[in-house]
Amino acid sequence: MDFAGERYYKMSRILLSSLGLWPDDISTFKKVQIIFYQTLYISFLICQCIPLFIKQYSIVCIIKMLSYIVLTCLFILVYNTCLLLNDNIKYIFDRVRYDWNMLKAHADLEILQKYANEANFQTIFIFLSSNIYSLVIVIISYSPRVLDIFTPLNESRSLQILYTVEYFVDEETYFFAILMHMVLVAYAGGMAATAIATVLLIYISHTCALFKIASYQMEHVCTSDKNVQLIPKDIKQSMFYNNLIYAVYVHRRAMDSANNITNSFSMFLNVLLVCSVVMMSLSFCNVINAVTSWEKLDVVTNGVMIFGLMYCSFLGNYVGQNIIDSSTAISQATYNAQWYTAPICMQKLIILIIQRSNKQSVLTIGALFDVSLEGFATLLSMSISYVMVLQSMGTLTESEKK
Repeated sequence: MDFAGERYYKMSRILLSSLGLWPDDISTFKKVQIIFYQTLYISFLICQCIPLFIKQYSIVCIIKMLSYIVLTCLFILVYNTCLLLNDNIKYIFDRVRYDWNMLKAHADLEILQKYANEANFQTIFIFLSSNIYSLVIVIISYSPRVLDIFTPLNESRSLQILYTVEYFVDEETYFFAILMHMVLVAYAGGMAATAIATVLLIYISHTCALFKIASYQMEHVCTSDKNVQLIPKDIKQSMFYNNLIYAVYVHRRAMDSANNITNSFSMFLNVLLVCSVVMMSLSFCNVINAVTSWEKLDVVTNGVMIFGLMYCSFLGNYVGQNIIDSSTAISQATYNAQWYTAPICMQKLIILIIQRSNKQSVLTIGALFDVSLEGFATLLSMSISYVMVLQSMGTLTESEKK
């Protein structure tokens, strides 16, 4: 990456490189990183699944365990998606670099900088949030020792492990090793989720910027110079055509970018959509059960998880809505242009552009779900519906026991 806007994507490159996912890196150290992270995720998933087969739990405990198991599966999914789609990630950054080098006008670069800066801000926020989650695990786990120092009891408080896991060792003796395993998984998983979210966010924001540039160019395709009528006819017509060709070219690149997102990440987005709904439903159910039984720890941990899920879901659907709005704004911008100063033959072309730009560019997942603010409302509605089902199952189970 070597272009004017490189500084806006430096954070994404650092994240991908730290996980062994940077496409241009072909070193041996990258292979070691991949083996380490794969072993870390899979070993922790096995430790989470073992208790389900060797012990009996109530439906409430199973729901609580499943929420963390699905979270680990999501980490594995995200990391392996980055590995499998390494070429697509490389193509994304190559395309972004090409657009930065292609666009030379000051107004165009300002638009690119604005959207790139917004994407960079969101990247930093998600990065800090994932680090805070890892820190919460450490604080909660070591809180009994801290309380023993400031408010001691007759006997030491037992250490708390956030996840239900089975290592076949004494948890008190090997508490630090178990905690380190958990924290490493949470940290590495958070970094992987941040990395793939950053890549998608960068590309979608860049696509919105291209739509915005196309709108700006179409609005100014016929120069607003008062002396435009004094320009010779041949020169004026050539100038109009060059402006129109440039605007249409940027518009086509924006549409290709939007289509590429859907085509390249369709399978991943389908699975991610299912995992998000499942995790949100389980987390909501856990919060309800924790409030009912007054488990403060579960309320905090699942509340943090719900906030993270809802924020990521809202952000994803919000940028999808931005693509819809940006793609349809070109039609209005073209209509507002001084098309009446253009030659008659060019005015006919402008009509065709208005008709084409009325068609929305929508990010569609599985040909069923449109990424938009309406889609976010649909996700919440689905999650709440599944919460009701899970709660009814728990209620039925408790009544059968009585």
